[in-house]
Amino acid sequence: MTLFPSLAPMVLAAGLIWGPPSESVPVSPELSMTSTWTAKAPVAPVDLELTPEPDPAPQPGFQARAQDPDFQFRRPLISLSLRGGAFLPRAQGQFYDFIFRELTLDAGDLRSFTGGAELGFWVGEFAEVFASLDLTGVTRDVEWRDWDEEINGTFIPITQTVRLRNGPAVSVGLKGYPLGRGEQLSRFIWTPSPVAPFVSGGVGIMGYEVEQWGDWVVTQPGDPNFGSIFTDEFSYSDQTLLSFLGAGADVSLGPRLGVTLEGRYIWSEDRLGGDFVSFDRPLDLSGLRLTAGLSYRF
Repeated sequence: MTLFPSLAPMVLAAGLIWGPPSESVPVSPELSMTSTWTAKAPVAPVDLELTPEPDPAPQPGFQARAQDPDFQFRRPLISLSLRGGAFLPRAQGQFYDFIFRELTLDAGDLRSFTGGAELGFWVGEFAEVFASLDLTGVTRDVEWRDWDEEINGTFIPITQTVRLRNGPAVSVGLKGYPLGRGEQLSRFIWTPSPVAPFVSGGVGIMGYEVEQWGDWVVTQPGDPNFGSIFTDEFSYSDQTLLSFLGAGADVSLGPRLGVTLEGRYIWSEDRLGGDFVSFDRPLDLSGLRLTAGLSYRF
């Protein structure tokens, strides 16, 4: 047995390691090899640098933002509201009979804007104790219905100004919510009702003022100055008690913000004095107050 075949692997390995890179190593037929081996040049190492890919730019309209929750972690304790609306006076009695008869004025002309604020303290889920401050007033320029003033053969209207003010009126009262104001979903989650109807009632004290200034006509038959015209200003102011009943609803716009709608009928009257002492019947200060306003819960 020849030794050459057993040495073939060693010779091949030596040729791959130390042989010229570009030369082919022939193998003798005695090695029984049919292939030609070619040594390749060593491959230089390649440095790979990894660069992080930038985050994609945010698309308009798809930006994430924090959303306000539609609940609170506890039931509110205080509510504050600002409101405005219309006051429709009942306007009955001796004083109104006089101005409606003698002046170009009627009950509709005395409707006026009313505004106010209210602070409420929650008493459980179904009741609220509140204090409110309101002010109402109207000023109208009028003429005497049946009298004109003749100047150089020309008849001109006899005019004056009437002002009636109700307020400031300070009231305290109670609201009852028969259906509740919200729902306690858990110990730490309270959500308001979309609409919470209520009834209200209370008492208060109201300031008022009556003013008339301009030209006056003596209209009492038998008076020696009947038909004469004079210029003067009459006024009287005082305070009186009031009571009221009302109904309305709180409409929630969110967990804290809402709209309050209310109709409240007020009863009040007082005896006139001062320049109006000749009116021996009380001045009617009653009327319907219709308001809407924003409320905030704390």
